[in-house]
Amino acid sequence: MLLPINMQSQIPVLPSGGLLLTAGHANFEHYLHSAHWAKTEGWQHIDLALVGEPQCAAHFGWMLAASGEPTALAYATPLLDVLSPTGLGNWLHAGGPGAASFLALLQHIMLQPIIKSWEIIFPNGKPSPKADLGKLAELQTTQWQAIHPLCQQYLAFSQGRTHHAAHPQQTPFQLPAHIEPAATLAQFLMQFAPKGQ
Repeated sequence: MLLPINMQSQIPVLPSGGLLLTAGHANFEHYLHSAHWAKTEGWQHIDLALVGEPQCAAHFGWMLAASGEPTALAYATPLLDVLSPTGLGNWLHAGGPGAASFLALLQHIMLQPIIKSWEIIFPNGKPSPKADLGKLAELQTTQWQAIHPLCQQYLAFSQGRTHHAAHPQQTPFQLPAHIEPAATLAQFLMQFAPKGQ
């Protein structure tokens, strides 16, 4: 079952033992709300993110990232295998509960300045010789001001977890064996925090 966050209060009583897939949360608190609802109802819960870019997905299956408790992932693996773009086990196990939501939120934050910069550089669909470079710099500052607290929040939430991938991860780079890919990314980004943050 895949439901928008605002519909969860309208659901009739459901039998326990279902699988709730959530994606596209507006913030990490919405993810936590979905996770709490699933736990209360006795359902398995998986959070999903569509990540990566098409060239990478064609080789590594990274268009789909999933996370959750090991039992929930084992329950959902046949569905995730069918949904992954290049076959069985070719989706990213991003980590424990909330990891895929973190990746989706991070991707959203990172894409916003790119979209807005096109409006500055190409205001009428054509390159502007008077593009405001100061506005472009402001976009980058605003982007970091959103990335930094999200990474902090996720690292605090996932602290102390040990990662055991649900299947062999095919990646173009070396990931630490027992650290979540999502936590590895958050730690990497935190290295670039401006002083004082």
